[in-house]
Amino acid sequence: MKTMFWYLGFLSILSVLFFIEWEPGFLGFLGFIPYFSTYNMSDERIEINIGRASRNAFMFSTFFGSLTLAYGYISGDTDVLLPAFVMLFGGGLLICLLSLFYYEKMDGDE
Repeated sequence: MKTMFWYLGFLSILSVLFFIEWEPGFLGFLGFIPYFSTYNMSDERIEINIGRASRNAFMFSTFFGSLTLAYGYISGDTDVLLPAFVMLFGGGLLICLLSLFYYEKMDGDE
């Protein structure tokens, strides 16, 4: 069974739009390239590791999102919400991928 995370790597193709629009925000899609390395992960424990990695990303999104909304409400600064959303989305993906690699390495050492 091949992991479904591999398909997230195809979102990196959207970074080509940078050369059409010259908008640096499209370069953020390059963060999906490491997901191509999950193609060969076919261990029977991969489902458990994906669940644990997704839990870590969910906890990051919950805490970071609530802190950002609280800061925006208290300070009245709504300009912080756009970069915070980018950090929330990218950070969740990064934490999920790094956690998955960590859990795969931990299971391989036993």
